[in-house]
Amino acid sequence: MKKHIVIFEPSGLRISVDDRSTFLDAIRMIGLHLPSDCGGRGTCGKCSLVLEPSPEPTSEDAKHIPSEDLRRGIRLACQHHVQSDTRAVIPHVRKDMKILTHGVSRLDEWVPDSGNEEKFGIALDLGTTTLVGYLLALDSGTQMNQIASLNPQVVFGEDVMSRITYAIREHDGALELKERVITEINAMINSLVETSGIRSDRLSRLSIVGNTAMHHLLLGADVRSLGAAPYEPAIRNSVLTSGYEIGLAFEQMQVYLPPNIAGFVGGDTVGFILSERLDFSDQIVLGIDVGTNGEIVLSNRGVLSCCSAAAGPAFEGATIRYGMRGQEGAIEHVSIEDPNSAPEIAVIGNVEPQGICGSAIVDIVAEMKWSGIVDNTGRIQSSSARVYNDDDFGLSYVLVEDKTTSRKISFNQKDVRQVQLAKAAINAGATILLQEEGLKTNEIDSVMLAGAFGSYIRPESALGIGLLPPVKRERIIQVGNAAGEGAKALLISSKAREVASNFVSKTRYIELAAHDDFQSIFLKSIHLP
Repeated sequence: MKKHIVIFEPSGLRISVDDRSTFLDAIRMIGLHLPSDCGGRGTCGKCSLVLEPSPEPTSEDAKHIPSEDLRRGIRLACQHHVQSDTRAVIPHVRKDMKILTHGVSRLDEWVPDSGNEEKFGIALDLGTTTLVGYLLALDSGTQMNQIASLNPQVVFGEDVMSRITYAIREHDGALELKERVITEINAMINSLVETSGIRSDRLSRLSIVGNTAMHHLLLGADVRSLGAAPYEPAIRNSVLTSGYEIGLAFEQMQVYLPPNIAGFVGGDTVGFILSERLDFSDQIVLGIDVGTNGEIVLSNRGVLSCCSAAAGPAFEGATIRYGMRGQEGAIEHVSIEDPNSAPEIAVIGNVEPQGICGSAIVDIVAEMKWSGIVDNTGRIQSSSARVYNDDDFGLSYVLVEDKTTSRKISFNQKDVRQVQLAKAAINAGATILLQEEGLKTNEIDSVMLAGAFGSYIRPESALGIGLLPPVKRERIIQVGNAAGEGAKALLISSKAREVASNFVSKTRYIELAAHDDFQSIFLKSIHLP
């Protein structure tokens, strides 16, 4: 096979690849980051870059890239093979992400196991997008340090289904996904040890919580059953193994992963339940971790039921035209005081805005609704001076406009529809859980929002678009990284592990897609309240 050189700018990194490789393959090989929400299938339109020389555009290029940008040489990296020596300009270099590390929990309820004097352990929240690790003294449960990182598997797709598909489709795909995350975990542990000044031989335990797909990929388990209905996990029970067995450099560590509840409700939800003691509550509590697969738990005075709502990646910005992760340059909050004037915005890092992250996406739809820019059906109205007709994307609301460069960041009709579909899935899941327990919305004592999205979102906006059941604002509690807090309990306490296994065996899982009322409830939930 003929080899060609690709030089990536602005980093100046270069790589030699054969002509079977796409530019996205080359980016993955060299370790750079470019959004690829669909995993390289050409359906998301996010992996755009400037190619010099630029090949003829494909139909997928034309579908996702405005004609003016096509003339500038912008192409989708997944759609073009490297056919000549090329300079590739990545328009947005990944900056530091705003990664949630803190959480609210009842960790003091768990007595640390005895016999662990002068020993340390690490609790790891293995998320689809981010990894968060906490270093704890095992004899006291005291947290000594923490670290956060982007999950390196994101270059193979933003969502778990893209990664499952890659693991099944590609030769050694599952192994590649595992090795990427193992390498990152090793680096995180090394950093925690070095910055804390402890000896690595004092590390004796590692607890890991993550969704079922992340769990299986880490362990090298077969993920084919997660890629097709009825989405059954290959491993349900808790796993107790060693660093050596899963390929960590810290071979001596005992590694524990809690049981999985279902194909899309895994150990991270177990950590959430455990950290807030939803299994031991005397109230009616609805717990929601909003994400691509939103996990929803209902505690009816300690009786647990749960479901997974396929919200899609809209709240993470993946299907939004100007969507991005919560990192420097992302608009994180929006307020519209006057529908004809520029909105007030808050940008992470107080820099020039580059795009819109999840918390602002919900703000925008809520504020557009309150301002009359969209109606109850979600249709954008042309009455506002901030609304214009984009030739490629239809009616769009302008958030930011630089008149000197003609650059706009806007929110279009398709974006609104994506949010409506995502919020309807979450709302329908919550409604069905309540219905199955014979409960009404006014009986809910509290709604706990977990995870990064649940922590940074404005509850008023979530209520405003109908993402959450219509409860009073004061009943909404943002609990932060509850999964990570649960991982800490599982790290220090064998009793916590026993409790988790016990409540998992009793938790009722409801498959929404198979529920008789799901379709009708989902369709009703699409409208804005």
